[in-house]
Amino acid sequence: MNYTVCERNLLFIEDDETLKREMIAYFSPANTVFTASDVEEAVELLTEKGNIDAVVLDLILKNSMGMDLFNAFPELTTPVIILSSLDGEDTILTGLTSGAVDYVIKPCSMRLLEAHIAMRLLPKADAVASFGDFSVNANTRTVKYKNMPIPLTPSEFNILLFLVNNRGKYFTADEIYENIWCAPSLRTTTVRAHLSSLRRKLKAAMPANDVIRTEFNKGYCFTGEGL
Repeated sequence: MNYTVCERNLLFIEDDETLKREMIAYFSPANTVFTASDVEEAVELLTEKGNIDAVVLDLILKNSMGMDLFNAFPELTTPVIILSSLDGEDTILTGLTSGAVDYVIKPCSMRLLEAHIAMRLLPKADAVASFGDFSVNANTRTVKYKNMPIPLTPSEFNILLFLVNNRGKYFTADEIYENIWCAPSLRTTTVRAHLSSLRRKLKAAMPANDVIRTEFNKGYCFTGEGL
């Protein structure tokens, strides 16, 4: 499998100047690289550029905590890969359930970091799943119906993408949690809350369609029927 990242717009939120220079040197020959030292600067860049393909986020910054990004930019759809020296299980799970798509422990080689980014950025030709007027884009992390965006939180999008990629199969809330966040499910009520909100938003955008169905003792399923 090819783990090279090319022709992408990448944002690294990192306040370690030595590491930042290493990131720029490694990724800039094949990509457009932006850097920020804190969350405020990152939000300004994300708002100004609008076409960032992936964000690499440190959690401990001089003027802010990296996790603040998800509160400061709740509409963020760009995939976020956390790169942090914090390796506690609770911190990792908090990062993933807050909206990050991956969590990488420092120290990490640039080659390994590139592999993690590449795994979260599908080839553009394979990134979009379409069902009639309904589409889910895994790279831009956007959902549209009749070309109108359906705003989802990062966790809602992660759940929808998982169900879309497993169209026609039923999963319980526990199974959804374990597949998406790769950890034992201890908070199924959280998943159910995300699913409830997700289904409500999809129904509001597509009143005539119920694309996520539930069945007792089987769970949740994306059918794509009627689209």
